[in-house]
Amino acid sequence: MLTGENGILTQAQRAKTETENAQAEEENILANYEQYIEGSTNGGTLTTVTGNETSNTTVQDSLGNKVVVPAGFRVVNPGDNVEDGIIIEDVSHGATAGSQFVWIPVGTIHTESKGDITITLGRYAFDDLGVASEYSGSYTEDTVAEHTYDNTPAKDITTFISKVNSTGGYYLGRYEARTGTPRSNANDALTQITVKPDDYVYNYATQLQAASLSQGMYTDTNFTSDLMNSYAWDTTIDFLQKCDDRTDKTKPYSQQNSLNQSLENKGTNGTVTEDVICNVYDMASNCYEWTTETSDNVGYPCVLRGGYYNDSSSYYTALRGWGSTSYSIDYRAFRPLLYL
Repeated sequence: MLTGENGILTQAQRAKTETENAQAEEENILANYEQYIEGSTNGGTLTTVTGNETSNTTVQDSLGNKVVVPAGFRVVNPGDNVEDGIIIEDVSHGATAGSQFVWIPVGTIHTESKGDITITLGRYAFDDLGVASEYSGSYTEDTVAEHTYDNTPAKDITTFISKVNSTGGYYLGRYEARTGTPRSNANDALTQITVKPDDYVYNYATQLQAASLSQGMYTDTNFTSDLMNSYAWDTTIDFLQKCDDRTDKTKPYSQQNSLNQSLENKGTNGTVTEDVICNVYDMASNCYEWTTETSDNVGYPCVLRGGYYNDSSSYYTALRGWGSTSYSIDYRAFRPLLYL
C-alpha cells in the first residue's frame, strides 16, 4: 500500500513531480510574457533592426525601454536611449524612403539622469512654468462620426488612443513635412510628402490638403499615418519638457517662442538650430502647424499649433490658434505622425 506502483508514496511523488513541472511551465510562460512586455523577444535590442522586416518589431534600448519599429524602417541611432529621442528612417517605401520619425513613449520610461518618468497620453494646457494640466477649453478632437465642421478630423482618434496606449508610444515626424520640390505659392501642384532632412518645407498648404497628404502618406497594413492631432502634440510637449536636453532652459519648451528669424526652408538637419529637443525639430519655430483639432469657430474651424519664424512674442509651442479651411501661406506647414 505504501511502495507499490499505485502506492501512497509513489502517487505522492508523482503528484509532487507533476506539480513542479506545471509550476515550471507556468513560470516559463510568465517569463516569456514579461520579456515580450519589456520588448526583448520580438527583435532584441535597437541594433538588431535592419529595415528588411515585414512586420513591426518590438525591441528595447539599453535601459530596457520598449520601442516598436514599423516594418520597413531602420533605427538611425541605436546607441541612444528613449530619453534621447529614438529616430527611425524609412528604407523600403519608395517615394517616402529616407523619411525620419521620432518615437514618443507613453507610460513609464527609465532614464539615465532623471530616474523613472511617466508620460501620459492626453490633451494638455501648459502654464507659464510649463506645468501641464488637462485641457478644458472649447477646442475638440472629434471622431469622424461626431464631426460637423469643414476641417478634416483625424482618421480614427479612438483607435489612435487605444493603439498608442497598447503599443506604448507613437511616432512624430522628426521635421515638418517636406517635399522634393520647393513651394512658392498656394497654387503650386501638390506633391508627395516626405520627412527627409534635406527636402524643402511643405508650406503653402491648407488644412484639408495637409490632412489628405498626411493620411495618404502610407498605406502599409502594419501602421497608420495621419496628420498631427492634439493628443500627439501635447503629449510630445510633455515628453520633450521632461527630457529637455537643451543648454538654455530659460523658458519651458511649451512656452518657447520662435528661435529663428527667417524661414528655414531646406536642410534643417544640416543647419545650426536651437529648436531641437530629443531629435524633434521646430515645434516652437519655423512654421505654424496644422492639426486635426477643431475650434469652436464655424468660419475658422481649423486649429494650428506652435510658433513660427517671424514672431518672437505671440506664438509659442503650446499655443492653439484657429484658421480657415482655405488659408495657406509660407509660414503654415504641418507634420505627419505614425501609430502601430
